[in-house]
Order: sequence, then C-alpha cells, then structure tokens
Amino acid sequence: MQFTFAFSNAIVLTALEQAKKLTAKNMSTFDTSPHVLRPQQRRSRAALAKIVEAAEQLLKTNTIADFSMAAVAEAAGMPVGNIYRRFRGKNELLQAIKEDAIARIENAVTERLSRERFQDIPSLIRGIVGAVSKAYSRDQGLHRFLFNQSISDPVLTEIGSSGRRRIFEYYRDALLPLLPQRSAERAEMLVRVSFHLMSAAMAGKACADDWTLTDLSWDVLGAEISTATIAYLEASVDS
Repeated sequence: MQFTFAFSNAIVLTALEQAKKLTAKNMSTFDTSPHVLRPQQRRSRAALAKIVEAAEQLLKTNTIADFSMAAVAEAAGMPVGNIYRRFRGKNELLQAIKEDAIARIENAVTERLSRERFQDIPSLIRGIVGAVSKAYSRDQGLHRFLFNQSISDPVLTEIGSSGRRRIFEYYRDALLPLLPQRSAERAEMLVRVSFHLMSAAMAGKACADDWTLTDLSWDVLGAEISTATIAYLEASVDS
C-alpha cells in the first residue's frame, strides 16, 4: 500500500488561510448551505437567525421526539409558514444546524493550526485537543442529537463524516512533518490511530452515549486524551 505525504507548507497554509478568511468575515454556513432556502432581504436574514436560535435551543432542552417545525415556530414566535420559507422540512433544518456545528469545530482546528506552527508532537496534540474540546463544550446540548446514532438520516451522517475527514486532513498535514522519516505506511498508521484516539473519545462525550466519559469535565478529559495520544505516538516513534 502506498501513501502520499503532504509535506508542502504551501498546501497546508492555503487551506488554513481560506478557513481564516471565512472566520474573519464571520460567514455563517447558513449563508451557503444547500439545506437552507435563500433569504433575500436583511429582514429575512434576521428571521433566519431567529429560527436557527429557536431550533438550537429546542434541541438543547428537549427530546428529538418533541422537535418539529411547529415547535420551532412557537419558540421563535412566528407563523409556521415562515419556517417553511427557509427550510423544506424538519430534516433540512437539522441538516443545516449540524453543518454549522461541524463548521464551528473545523474552524476551531484551523484557527489553532494557523495561529502557531507546532514544533513537536506534544504541543500539537494539546493544541488540537484543546481547540476541539472547547468547540464541543460550547455546543454540548446540540451534539447529543446531531450525532445520535439512533437518528437514521444519511445526509446527517454524511455531514458528520465529511467534516471529520476534513479535520483529519488538517491534523495529518500538521503531524506528518513531526514524525521520523520512516516508511509512509507506518507514518500513516500513526496518524490514523492517534486521530481515532482523540476523536472517538471526544465525540463519545459530546454525544453523551458513553457513560464512562459523561461525568468527566472537558478539561479533565482533554488532559487525559492528550496524555494517552502523546504516549502512544512517542512510544511508537521510539520503538
């Protein structure tokens, strides 16, 4: 099996600069999401923001069974017809919200990577884990539903998977230059396993589907995940 190493700083910096530009403009994914019907006026954009805020609050405080377009309309204080002017249905609303939540995690990672060029494995791992933990903690209530495996929606699943793949690529490009120049296959294995150690634990806590993690604070979990991932990488590099 052959893998291509992405050591080009130009490639990494180009991707990070593009992400920074979006963040600098404070561009919401709702402005470009295919799941949202485009608002044309400033007042329509304000209504869209109100709908999203109401929907996210419902997801944070209620069960998925209580989530409906009518419930969102009531929480937003507007006729249900106004909701349908922006979203074709409940699924599209959930998809747009998940897309935006994923973007916040991705932006946290790219912002952290663009702020500092990491020179060693421990600082990179702590930086990545810290950025993702903070992003997850801000949207804790949302993730219980947006990443719930019992919700059968292939579009929701793909939104999460594609976001995870993009974050993996950012991580991969940052970690590979810090690994010893051994075989490409071995380096790729270290990247994949270390990424899984971090992402699986944090996603498990965010979804509240792993009882071994739910009572841990994000700070404590982040510190433990970092220690475990660093130990794995350093032991594998030295062996």
